[in-house]
Amino acid sequence: MSIVASELGMSERTLQRRLEAEATSFAALLDSTRRELAGEYLSRLHLSLAQAAYLLGFADQSSFFRACRRWFDLSPGQYRSQLFGTPTDRPGSSTSGAL
Repeated sequence: MSIVASELGMSERTLQRRLEAEATSFAALLDSTRRELAGEYLSRLHLSLAQAAYLLGFADQSSFFRACRRWFDLSPGQYRSQLFGTPTDRPGSSTSGAL
């Protein structure tokens, strides 16, 4: 947050006060931005899931996996598959169509 405040030419506390005045927080804006970018990165097939996680600033893929579950109610792979209409292996689903 200090880097962002510095880039905006204000102190961290001033940035916090202004965000509070807008009824938001740095963490909320970061999460919202990451969610938006995750959707964009997952639509780019040339990016691996690990690359998407790295570009979004996640320390590891498991953190990215949990965030995607929270944002989209799907894993990153399932979200990507849904974007492109490809089937995914979900527990309890059958892709064969046979009984």
